[in-house]
Order: sequence, then C-alpha cells, then structure tokens
Amino acid sequence: MKFVHSLRIISLISFFGLMISLLLWILIAEHSENFPVAAWLIIGVVPLLFPMRGVLYGKTYTHAWASFLMLFYIAHGIGELYSRDAVIWYPLLEVIFSSSFFVAANLYVRASAKLRKKSQT
Repeated sequence: MKFVHSLRIISLISFFGLMISLLLWILIAEHSENFPVAAWLIIGVVPLLFPMRGVLYGKTYTHAWASFLMLFYIAHGIGELYSRDAVIWYPLLEVIFSSSFFVAANLYVRASAKLRKKSQT
C-alpha cells in the first residue's frame, strides 16, 4: 500500500515538474522570432492538460495512457539535448521528469492492479 502511494507521489511530482519546466522553458528561454510563444505553449503544454485530472485523482487508466504521452516528451528532450549547444538545462529537465513519470506511472498501474486483485481474493 505504501509502495503504491509513493509511486503515485513520484508520478505527481514528475508530471507537474515537467509542466513547470516546460512553462519556464517556453516563457523564459530565448526562442526564434519566427515561432510565437503562444504556439509553443499550445504544442508543449496543452497536451499535458488532458490527463491532469486523472493523474491528480490517481486513476490507473489515465496513468497508463499518460505514460505513452510521455514518450513524445522524452523524444523531444533527447532531440533538443542532441542539437543544442548552449542551454541544456531545460531539455535535461524534460527528459528527467518525463522519464521518471513514465517509469513511476507504469509501476503505479501494475502495483495498484496487484493490490486490487489481492483485495478481491
């Protein structure tokens, strides 16, 4: 029970850490003038708003499909790390938070399913 709760806490911290780091990256860091900030916000942050309610309430189904959403952020962060020369903190945080959410959410789904199965018998 405690393990499931700690996995949920890790996934919550990772989810909101990713959201905050993306907001800081988009709003504070320098970008090209050809692409507006509003478009960056729509592309980067809006997809995280869809699973937010289910993640907050600890829904296992939402954790499962939100972990697949994190694959996009992992790939984006690795691509940015590979192609950047200057500031690597924002993509590094993106990779760390999205990877930790991916792992914690998958483990949370498995552990809560085992706990639910154990309580039914």
